[in-house]
Amino acid sequence: MVEMSLVPATMYFVKSGVGATLAVGAAAVLALVSLAYFPAARSLHYLSFSRDVDTGRLLWFGPAAVLGAFLFERIVRGTFYGWLRRKLPAGMAAPVVAALGAIPIAAARLMLSERLNAPPALAIAHAYLVAFALGLGLAWLALGTGATWPGGAALAAIWLVKGALPVSFHGRPVPLLELLAAVLAAAAVALVLRKPLAPHRDAVWGA
Repeated sequence: MVEMSLVPATMYFVKSGVGATLAVGAAAVLALVSLAYFPAARSLHYLSFSRDVDTGRLLWFGPAAVLGAFLFERIVRGTFYGWLRRKLPAGMAAPVVAALGAIPIAAARLMLSERLNAPPALAIAHAYLVAFALGLGLAWLALGTGATWPGGAALAAIWLVKGALPVSFHGRPVPLLELLAAVLAAAAVALVLRKPLAPHRDAVWGA
């Protein structure tokens, strides 16, 4: 049955028909594509390394990012997403969980930012849209694999890179590059997991 929920055991395993290799690959694709704006910005001279790695920050931020990412995915894309899929029409749960899950992610990003490089309204909108696009990819990752650990791993990698690399961005195109990378990452996950997601697409279109 297509509308089965993500059960607690899938925190560690993947659903039948989806190998661990595919799950790991999809998670890696999500992380790599979403972070592709780093080398893109560097090649366009919009990124520079501002200082050495802050070891003290890394000692607390690294474990917090990893544990927080896995716990967040378990709660949001596991328990909450499974509940939404039982309550909402086919195809609606993923955007809803992405929209709601983006709120705390965007809020945390803004609170941890040393300074805003744009007017507050634009900074808030940008942080939310990036989190929403990534959240959609994470929802499809959880749906396609039947597990939350691939999304936890991908989110942990994204947070570690964004939070630990000592870089400075320059130029107005950078937020657009980051948003484009997040959108492409979600699309890439849907492409990689097109076979496991096929029954869910059929349910949406009534096939």
